[in-house]
Amino acid sequence: MKFSKAEIDAVIAASPRTTVPLNKLVLSEERQVRPQGSTPKLSIAELAASIKDSGVLQNLIVVKGARGLYEVCAGGRRLEALTVLAQADDIAENYPVPVLIVTADKALIASLAENVFHIAMHPADEYAAFAKLIGAGKSVEDVAAAFGVTPLVVKRRMKLAAVSPSLMAQFRDGQIGLDCLMVLASCDDHARQEQVWNGMPSWNRRPEYLRQLLTQGEIESDTDPVARYVTLKAYEKAGGALRRDLFSDDDKKAYLLDTALLESLATAKLQKKAQQIATQGWKWVEVRARYVFEEFVKFGEVRKTRRPPSGEEAAAIAGLQARLETRHAQMDALQDHEGDEESSDREFLKLEAEAEPLEAQLKALQDALCVWPSELMAQAGCVVFVGSKGTAEVKCGLVRPDDRNGVAEVARKASEVDGDGESLVSLPSAKTRPVHSEKLTRRLTAHRVAAVQAELTVRPDVALAALTAQLAQSTFRDDARGYHRPETVFAITAADSQSDLLAAAEDLQASTAWASVQAERTSWAARLPQQTDQVFPWLLRQDQETVIQLLTFTVAMTVTGIYGTEPERQRTDALAAALGLDMRKWWSATSASYFSHVSKARILDVVTEAVDANAASPLAALKKVDAANGAEQTVAAAGWLPACLRTRREAGMATEETLQDAPERVASEALAA
Repeated sequence: MKFSKAEIDAVIAASPRTTVPLNKLVLSEERQVRPQGSTPKLSIAELAASIKDSGVLQNLIVVKGARGLYEVCAGGRRLEALTVLAQADDIAENYPVPVLIVTADKALIASLAENVFHIAMHPADEYAAFAKLIGAGKSVEDVAAAFGVTPLVVKRRMKLAAVSPSLMAQFRDGQIGLDCLMVLASCDDHARQEQVWNGMPSWNRRPEYLRQLLTQGEIESDTDPVARYVTLKAYEKAGGALRRDLFSDDDKKAYLLDTALLESLATAKLQKKAQQIATQGWKWVEVRARYVFEEFVKFGEVRKTRRPPSGEEAAAIAGLQARLETRHAQMDALQDHEGDEESSDREFLKLEAEAEPLEAQLKALQDALCVWPSELMAQAGCVVFVGSKGTAEVKCGLVRPDDRNGVAEVARKASEVDGDGESLVSLPSAKTRPVHSEKLTRRLTAHRVAAVQAELTVRPDVALAALTAQLAQSTFRDDARGYHRPETVFAITAADSQSDLLAAAEDLQASTAWASVQAERTSWAARLPQQTDQVFPWLLRQDQETVIQLLTFTVAMTVTGIYGTEPERQRTDALAAALGLDMRKWWSATSASYFSHVSKARILDVVTEAVDANAASPLAALKKVDAANGAEQTVAAAGWLPACLRTRREAGMATEETLQDAPERVASEALAA
């Protein structure tokens, strides 16, 4: 049966309103739209607190029952909340409850009016209402008591109410979930909230990713090693700015905002450790909040030496080794024993437990024999820092670049005295500035790859040899294959390297090699079936020459070999040799392709190498732009190539043996498959 809103309004208008003592009210089991127990109980305490603070603001709907009682057919939650208050002696048992008395035949309609036409408050309105109460002078504790919630709940709702209005509007429209709104609320900056939310792709608007973006530059007190070492208490005592996430279940967690203060507190705390290290005889001791490997990559390292043990130490080591050997022998015997397995297992575990402390003692004694050479300590130093576990750690034996020669000389003399020939120090080789930048090297090697691809598309003999070598190496090599194999007929994968080439060299599309390859691609795209699952049946109907031509093209498209720094050898060397690659056919040094990307000094060096010093001399007086244009004209006839574009023969590095073994190296060095 359906009732119109007009019918329901008429019933309510005709019903008298009055008050009934609480102890005269009972819940109707027949006339309730919602069955008993179907409403959440968590809100009863909040409702009871609200009634205690403000009274019953909306009347209950009742029907006269037997023995002077009234059956509640709408307002069961309010009745339950009133009962809770009465049981706690917060209200009297005969507390006057406002009610609307309806006839029994109209009870169902009235219950529907309470539930069907009632529009629940949107959470956003609830957050705004809490904020208004606080703004009107109510304390957080008063509001919490009035609604039966904790002060933390009130603070959280206040925080949610303070989210950017535009984002709150999206929350009302269902475009932002509550989980994401809570993360956004953790940041007070509206502009930052909107920037992060609007900058995220719609498919990746997840709370964890959102939190990661909002907390960039902030330090988590419970996970950052330096923060754990300093302690949150010490940071706050020093006046450090921080932010707490009201929506975190961990009330001890905070986000530290003053990185400089945190690290200064860490270095101050590390000074005591540094003073202890300084007494050991090192040349220098440096204190850092964090040890950044890249900052010390140019430093050398001193190695420890092993001193001979004293008589007492030698005896202790021999004793421990003997005891360990005895227990290991007993454990081996138990493994071969075929008696009671349970008893053997217990005995084995007992012996294993006895062996562990013996091994630890032996290791400690042996470690004590490894010492820093005193003569090298006077030339090296240490860094005291906070380690990954949040404790003070020390990196010893570092050699500064300025001390390199002195340490090397001391180490050489010590090695001569010891006569073992073992170096006591590891020094990084001196690095020189590369001739070409990473960007230019990637561009040049991308052009080389494109040229190899273009050459390979017309050499089925090389392509077939390369692919066969790839298959042979995969089939016969003795290595672990992993647990998971894709469900395909052939365990071969191939990747088209075209996008990588374009990313490395934006000028590649204007090259002859690229045009050649793309023409071939367009030709094949027109010939092949549109549906990929029809390619195999189509190939079965073709002659062998067509199949081999397609194989050649697809193999060529997998060639890769882009580098950021110039290697001594390139993976395309074998293919280049087999194809007789001549990059002068595919690339030339122009102002746009090369000279404008290198220094003026490099321009003069290239012209001198390609032509002679006399040709380079006039360019020295020009600005770089003019020198680059002049170099282009001067070297045009010479066919000069940078080293990374030359074949091994052109570079003076190829031998007859290199060319003979090219087919065997083609697969491993040339194919990205």
